Amino acid sequence: MSDDARRPVLARRARLRWDAPRSRHVVVVPEGVLALTEEGAEIAALLDGQRPLSAVIDEVVGAHPEAPRALVEADVREFVARLVQRGYVTLEAP
Repeated sequence: MSDDARRPVLARRARLRWDAPRSRHVVVVPEGVLALTEEGAEIAALLDGQRPLSAVIDEVVGAHPEAPRALVEADVREFVARLVQRGYVTLEAP
């Protein structure tokens, strides 16, 4: 099954939160905190398990029409892959 059809979702142990002292979004897990860039927070907010990875990519591309699609797509794929590797995100079957 292609990862494009799978639905990325934050792992049950992970929560997306606003960290006021740091003035940025973070992913909180029992082991610690992952501080996100503005772009990372934008992507993480879309990882709700309701849309496939291809739709997440399309939404981010649509929000940044000035950027080349190939660059945005590569960035989203890399970001999601890193979160999956760290266990912050899972890829659910459609």
